[in-house]
Amino acid sequence: MRNDADRYEAYYAQKLWQLLPELYRAEDSPELNRNGPLRELVERIGAQAAIVRRSMDRLWEDQSIETCDDWVIAYMADLLATNLVPGLDARGQRRDVAKTIYYRRRKGTVPQLEELAADLTSWDVRVVEFFRRLGRTRHRLDPEVGGPGMGRALQVAQGLSGPLTRTAIGGTADLRSHYGARLAHTAFDEFFHTADVRRGQGHTGWHGIPRLGVFLWRLQSVPLESVTPVRDATCENQYTFDPTGRDIPLFAASARVYGDQSSSPAEHQLPAPISGPLLQTAFAELYAAKSALDATAVVDHSLGIYRLSPSGLHYELVEYDPENPQLTADPRQLEPDYLLLPERGRFLRREPESGEDFRVSYHTGFSSGIGAGGYDRRLPGKMTAPLAEPLLQVSGGGDALTLALGTDPLSGTVLLEDSLTYTSGFDVELQPALFTLRAENHRRPVLRRPPGLPASAWTFTGSVGPKGQTSELRLDGLFFCGDDVVLAGTFDRVVLTTCTLDPGNQPEGASDPLLAADGKPLGPCRLRILGQVRELEVDRCILGPVRTEGTGTLERLTLVDSILQAPPGEQVLDLKTTDVRMKRCTLLGEARVHRFDADTSILHDVVTVEDNQHGCVRFSAWATGSTLPRKYESVELASRQSLFASRAFGRPDYAQLLLTAPTTVSEGAEDGSEMGAFCREKYALKTRALRIKFDEYMPIGLSPVWVYVT
Repeated sequence: MRNDADRYEAYYAQKLWQLLPELYRAEDSPELNRNGPLRELVERIGAQAAIVRRSMDRLWEDQSIETCDDWVIAYMADLLATNLVPGLDARGQRRDVAKTIYYRRRKGTVPQLEELAADLTSWDVRVVEFFRRLGRTRHRLDPEVGGPGMGRALQVAQGLSGPLTRTAIGGTADLRSHYGARLAHTAFDEFFHTADVRRGQGHTGWHGIPRLGVFLWRLQSVPLESVTPVRDATCENQYTFDPTGRDIPLFAASARVYGDQSSSPAEHQLPAPISGPLLQTAFAELYAAKSALDATAVVDHSLGIYRLSPSGLHYELVEYDPENPQLTADPRQLEPDYLLLPERGRFLRREPESGEDFRVSYHTGFSSGIGAGGYDRRLPGKMTAPLAEPLLQVSGGGDALTLALGTDPLSGTVLLEDSLTYTSGFDVELQPALFTLRAENHRRPVLRRPPGLPASAWTFTGSVGPKGQTSELRLDGLFFCGDDVVLAGTFDRVVLTTCTLDPGNQPEGASDPLLAADGKPLGPCRLRILGQVRELEVDRCILGPVRTEGTGTLERLTLVDSILQAPPGEQVLDLKTTDVRMKRCTLLGEARVHRFDADTSILHDVVTVEDNQHGCVRFSAWATGSTLPRKYESVELASRQSLFASRAFGRPDYAQLLLTAPTTVSEGAEDGSEMGAFCREKYALKTRALRIKFDEYMPIGLSPVWVYVT
């Protein structure tokens, strides 16, 4: 694929220039540092020749769907008569073409439909034939349940009885299993129902002969490894998995298997919240275990607890042994020493020892790769900038970061290599050069000071060099919690990429924020600008309030694929002298800016623009009462209208649009996807692709019922 950073056009133009006789090159321009008309002509010819040469070099790669350019996909689809869905992302189209023959050979089968949906959308899917869940009177042609030689495992494998409730096929529900009863009316229902003749939509019209249930899990399960848990201040033997002290549901890791060995997934194989009964039932599948090949290695599953070894040199896994369990998810069992509460994201140590120290690994759910997290932060098709020298690698948590930064003016790169919590603040001065504070890929270090300390801030102070050069700051993959981030001094450019500045949790109408498990208030982490910043760029971030204070100035703010939220009574953007440009963003709170330009965004509260003669609001939702520049293909909503499944930061469905949101918002983007920060996930386009492709591959006479589980 083409890479605009390789300067191939310039190389080819220079190559052509060197082929000209020296006489013509010397006579072209009297100035050495200025191109003459001949050189300009050669550069234009060279640029076009480079395009032709690049295309020739890629002819062989364009013969394969795996390596071809995106524009070739449609032509290959035409050769196979593939019903290519327009508007779908290149990944989904490429897989659709690559597996067309594979799909056609297995057309109409449940595993093929599940794999097709997963390939197109990257969501986890389970397809249920609802006609198999109809209650009926058994007849003599039915296979006998519990016949000669038919053991329990064979009955379950053949679908003659439920694995949890042992309800016989088509028969009366056996209610003795509490967990099995909880699964009623889900994708894992083991009970049988009377016919429902209503239209199949959402949670109605499921059980009928022509109904095919398609259950979709849209949230992503994001791994976090070796995290510092938070001890509860009111119960010292209880800890939260979340390093900010929040109660969050733990998620199961996605563990689907496709291909010839595929089968419909079990509940513990899908990216969904782990319930206590599920953890009890599938403890061995969800909890980490020692490797059978290497006793020192650990096979990561969905969660694990690690305790500091007696030597104090490493952390060892608290193992799960079915014969002598140390862990349980059932609070009625008093013998195991560790009680896990996955719905709250906590674990309890019944017999604590002095000086104990823990690390935890777990999965959390979210809609997209926005903010700090354990996902791959690299963008497809985009080169990662090399790390500036000198490079300093930091790990260990605690005050290790502050000690590494020291007191000298900084430049180069500081790389945090783990996901631990760094507890000490800092006030650092930067040299008039580039300084990068970055987390290693797939890691999420948390900067959070312990409770009981006076309010402070993480302060970066820019400087000006003798020749007028200024500092440049890059923050990448970091999670700031509790205290503010301050920009002082002079900066030419500040870039925040995949960072989280905790917006806090303060319920509507409450005067104070909620408290974390250790008693620290979950207040917002503000980005305060006290100095002079020419340009601030925010890419794929979750931020609290952004504002200038005192003599601080910010010339331009660029926001892309980000969520900004402020607590009640506070403005999310207070930038009266700033030119703000945002694209695919969600703004949760009031804002006041100088100039404003918004594209494919949701302005959930009143936004006041002082200079509304410049800029444009296009393909966006805006709140009544806002003062905005001209609007194009935008929709007006009531201020703080009910649009989101949750506005509480930390929840898996944070800022996710409700299924009942107006289609003018859920399909109002320029390409037909939803407005706001999750536009890049293209939910509406993926849903449309599923409907089109299922019509092509479903068995004749069946109609799908789309059920969004998350």
